[in-house]
Amino acid sequence: MTETVKRSSAAEVAVEFRHGPISALPSHATVGAGLGAMLASGVRGLRATAQRGELDRPETIHRFRVGLRRLRSLFSAFRDVLPDADRRVLGTRLAAIAKRYSRVREWDVFIAGTLTPMSAALPHEPALLELESCARAARQRALPEPTDFPAEAAETANAIESAAWLHRPSPELAEKWNRDLKDFAVDLLAKRHRRLRKRLKDVDLTDHASFHQVRIYAKKVRYPIEMFSDLFETAEVDDYLRRLIAVQDALGQLNDSLIARDLVAELPLSSRPQGLVNGWLARDIESRRRSFPAAAKACRKAAPFWEG
Repeated sequence: MTETVKRSSAAEVAVEFRHGPISALPSHATVGAGLGAMLASGVRGLRATAQRGELDRPETIHRFRVGLRRLRSLFSAFRDVLPDADRRVLGTRLAAIAKRYSRVREWDVFIAGTLTPMSAALPHEPALLELESCARAARQRALPEPTDFPAEAAETANAIESAAWLHRPSPELAEKWNRDLKDFAVDLLAKRHRRLRKRLKDVDLTDHASFHQVRIYAKKVRYPIEMFSDLFETAEVDDYLRRLIAVQDALGQLNDSLIARDLVAELPLSSRPQGLVNGWLARDIESRRRSFPAAAKACRKAAPFWEG
């Protein structure tokens, strides 16, 4: 089997977000200063991904989509200090760009998260050669056309840099931009923590759409924590993130297995590889459903570090 890039866990991705631009801000930083520093970091990340990556490398697409998601999360976190209509338009634009690469990313995750471990467990199984060939052909077909990836990334970065409303407040929002950043972070994290605890209690793992929404909301909690992490005590932040990341990974892996099952149904496979991969995925789905309750319970008990 050819080399693949493994699906990054939430913990691995979190390393990229921690101790970033916020650490350069003084303790009395304002909301506007924090927004500006985080925007600059996000734009640099987009440009760097475009410059050093090619679309035949799964990690390139993953980093680009994560970068777009980080920026959308930033707009969401600061929604109360940004003009609503402008924020929605730009957020929708970023979401549409990310969606163009979602199918190829799903195939990358399938190859890394399902095909690769199957090949390791069954190294002499010839049916997996057919599965790999079909999966890689499907991945190639999923690449968006036309594919001028560096130009698209640069255009996205330019749009963010040229949006005046992201860099200067309107008169009616000026007071909010001058608010203390830590106070702003405390209010945001407290509100999202309460909502996450309720959602974790009520999640239905047999309803894909339902638990996928919980997974998305876990990201809406995690990203602001990583944005504001250096405003709080590191040990307490790390403990909360560890619990939250365990939930996100459990839901993410379950989501990957369910998507993989749908992807396999699209492949023109003979009966042997189809039976092998469906059996593998059925085992994965059941295992990942069993692992979630403990992670959810631990996360619901996480101490709200922002209250210290």
